[in-house]
Amino acid sequence: MNYLNRVMIVLKNFIVKRFFICVLGSVISLQGFNAMGAPLVACGGNFNQFLQRIGVKAVERGVDKNSVLLALKYSKHSQKVLEMDRKQRTFRLSFLDFSERAINTYRLKNGIKNIERYKKTFQLAKSKYGVPAEVISAFWAMETDFGAVQGKFNTLSSLATLAHDCRRPEMFQEEYVSAIALFADGVIEKEITGAWAGEIGQVQMLPSDIKIFGQDGDGDGIVDLKKSAPDAILTAAALISDMGWIPNQPWIEEVKMDSGFPWEEAGFGRERALEAWKRLGIKSRTESFEANDQAIATLLIPQGRKGPKFLAYSNFKVYLSWNDSFIYTVTAAHLATRLGGAKKLISSDPEDILTVGEMIELQKILKSKGFNVGEIDGILGRNTRQSVRKMQLELGFPGDSWPTRNLLKKLR
Repeated sequence: MNYLNRVMIVLKNFIVKRFFICVLGSVISLQGFNAMGAPLVACGGNFNQFLQRIGVKAVERGVDKNSVLLALKYSKHSQKVLEMDRKQRTFRLSFLDFSERAINTYRLKNGIKNIERYKKTFQLAKSKYGVPAEVISAFWAMETDFGAVQGKFNTLSSLATLAHDCRRPEMFQEEYVSAIALFADGVIEKEITGAWAGEIGQVQMLPSDIKIFGQDGDGDGIVDLKKSAPDAILTAAALISDMGWIPNQPWIEEVKMDSGFPWEEAGFGRERALEAWKRLGIKSRTESFEANDQAIATLLIPQGRKGPKFLAYSNFKVYLSWNDSFIYTVTAAHLATRLGGAKKLISSDPEDILTVGEMIELQKILKSKGFNVGEIDGILGRNTRQSVRKMQLELGFPGDSWPTRNLLKKLR
């Protein structure tokens, strides 16, 4: 496994809990599950007895009994899945480190090739759902390198194991029952494999989403997200559309401004109309903005004032729904623009991210001063960024939310 794939796995492990919380909320609203998302059956205990209990629930939901029994037979407890779930691995690359690895020659070259190869499918996705080819292709690249890295965990066993486990049973029991239903309908086979947490196929979708959004893009009468690129493309488009994609509107674009810009205006919660950003001195990288002056945008500077700068528009919210990691979403959004012809990022040699030890030290200092940094974990998350911004402004530093060693030295 190459380094980039290891990076992707680390990132997916880091954000998986928040991802499943978002998915569960959608599943509850769409399928009428109990309001609090309570487990369908008691978790833990004897694994075979648990399978019998959840099998009853699947039958009660209308899944064929014989198919349920077969799915239960093929579901094995996996200690490896539990080990993956328990690993508290964290994602600590800077934006530039991650994006330079994620937006590589292979993905750019093959992304453009695939857009041409599956031109008719992408055109159908655009006409039916309003989602551009480069947006779908970027997610396809980020998730599995266009189907090359889909995971090797047996899906039925992975979901059965996590459904039995008592850490997040309300999430995984619903996904396990959905997987059984897909098996009963012939959508997946007993041997199907994917990510350890149950995502399947070239765009890594959960069984509940496949049930709702699965599309037959190649016209063969079945939905096969592992082997059929057209199926994966059209299904991804359906999901992205449901997340709120607005057709014919931008999602992100790189911008530039002078060094005297008020950096404290960047970040979520400080959005404003494009015309207001223009008055503050923001200019488009291409000299012509993608949106109209009334469009609401948020300024994102993931590596501070010396790093790349972006305006994110309403469609960027879809990226946050797909994956709640800030670095992943900005990278995926920019990759889509690169596939659409945008140039490589510009930056002014920003300072690298603090080491884990330095970040923990900074978080402890900020917490001692009354700032809410969240968990002291060495991760530059949303709360730590906001605390850094406030501390920078108090000390007279540029409030760009990027913690530097000079800031840490000042606080020591």
